[in-house]
Amino acid sequence: MAKKGKKTRSEGQKSGAAQPQAKPPSLGDQLKDRLKTVNKGGLLGMLNEVHKTTPDQWQDAENVKNMAKRFADQLKIPVNEERLNMFMKAYKDATKGGKPTANVEDLVKKYGNGKVDDATLKEMKKFIKPKD
Repeated sequence: MAKKGKKTRSEGQKSGAAQPQAKPPSLGDQLKDRLKTVNKGGLLGMLNEVHKTTPDQWQDAENVKNMAKRFADQLKIPVNEERLNMFMKAYKDATKGGKPTANVEDLVKKYGNGKVDDATLKEMKKFIKPKD
């Protein structure tokens, strides 16, 4: 039995004292973590496939969707159909006229549904640059 005036460990935990919560990792950090566990040969194969994709194939949205789905499967990243369709809407919007023209921030606001944090947006900007 506990002494009067002293709380036992279980009583202290039940008091609802706020425990500091760790900040969830950004989407970019999550992807980096997953890529660390991926077969490097498979990853190089995916990059090679992207490199070999012709401009005509990039204009075919269905081809891009299938490639994204295949890569997600190879990386063992579960992607539901709704999210894939949202990606395709953003892709079509970003590549109107055959080349990237849209601002990354505008696309994230329009299609991200508030799920893209600032750190991930910053990472995306490093890799997605509109062509003038």
